[in-house]
Amino acid sequence: MAKQGIPKWALAGAAVVVLAGIAALVVWVTRGDRLGTRGADLIEAFTTAEKRSNQPPDTAFAIQTVTISGESKRAIYAHPTSRIIYRLTVPRDAWLETWIAVKPEAWTQPGDGVLFRVGVSDKRTYEELLNVHVNPAAQSGDRRWIPVNLDLSPYSNQNVELIFNTNVGLPESKPDGSNDFAVWGQPRVYIR
Repeated sequence: MAKQGIPKWALAGAAVVVLAGIAALVVWVTRGDRLGTRGADLIEAFTTAEKRSNQPPDTAFAIQTVTISGESKRAIYAHPTSRIIYRLTVPRDAWLETWIAVKPEAWTQPGDGVLFRVGVSDKRTYEELLNVHVNPAAQSGDRRWIPVNLDLSPYSNQNVELIFNTNVGLPESKPDGSNDFAVWGQPRVYIR
């Protein structure tokens, strides 16, 4: 009598599902409570992101721990003018969370601050979700981590580019890139 067991085709199919699940886990944590609290760490994904700058890459970008007012965060240093592009399929109910700041060593130096921008592109259109000028040399209220939470749910199940831009000063002023030590603190995509 033949041995009863799981057919080989079923085992092969299960193996494919498991491997696909592991691959998805690299970027997205499994569904459930852990996804809502952990999400996708964009610092970990930074090595695969596209990076553009008018500076040499080794001076324009760095992963650093930055402390502001006693609060330390892992951060992406992105000297203006720079762009970081993450390509992803947006999960349902996704949000982007990050903190923006200019590093403390710039606070008492000459400069006109940094324009932080975040947008989403489907390669046909671009929608700007964030446009914030941070100038701690002129505004003492900007001498902190500024929290950012952006709703990505309108892009659910779409393949998009999530684009982080840092620009010098304000568009209407003469560009001044001195002391523009811009950082994106602990950027992540999570499910709410």
